[in-house]
Amino acid sequence: MTSRLVPAAAGDTYDHLGLRLRMRLTGRDTAGSLALIEHLGRQGTGTPLHRHSREAETFIVLDGELDGWSDEDHTIVSAGDTLHLPSGSEHAYRVRSDTARFLLLITPAGFEEFFVADGTPGDPDADLPPVPGPPPPEAVERLGQVLSDYGVSITGPPPTP
Repeated sequence: MTSRLVPAAAGDTYDHLGLRLRMRLTGRDTAGSLALIEHLGRQGTGTPLHRHSREAETFIVLDGELDGWSDEDHTIVSAGDTLHLPSGSEHAYRVRSDTARFLLLITPAGFEEFFVADGTPGDPDADLPPVPGPPPPEAVERLGQVLSDYGVSITGPPPTP
């Protein structure tokens, strides 16, 4: 593995669950040690409660605020803050401010492939995707089946602050 500079505008872009994601580093770039994904989203976008069997996730908020939940604890993650969620923790997040931009560090790499497989290639200069409404039960079931291939299980609906 060699050193790598990732220019600010580099990285494939995907829209996923109302978020714009830019792949900054993937497992292919880091020999599987980590993935780094830039996220940008509008207020209300986020995830259901879920649990990773393999990966830890670390959220580094650059602009705005997130609500973060981990094992029944709720915290507000503001610009400049970092929230680390170890593998095995039940967790979720939601964009709290009008918009938020944050980095998601995944260790080890691998789960970033879910965003590529389940997302839609996006234009980094286009308007952000809309905040999705509550998914129908069949969409939640399909998402749960896809996530199981990545060692992730949905454990509940999105929490509320």
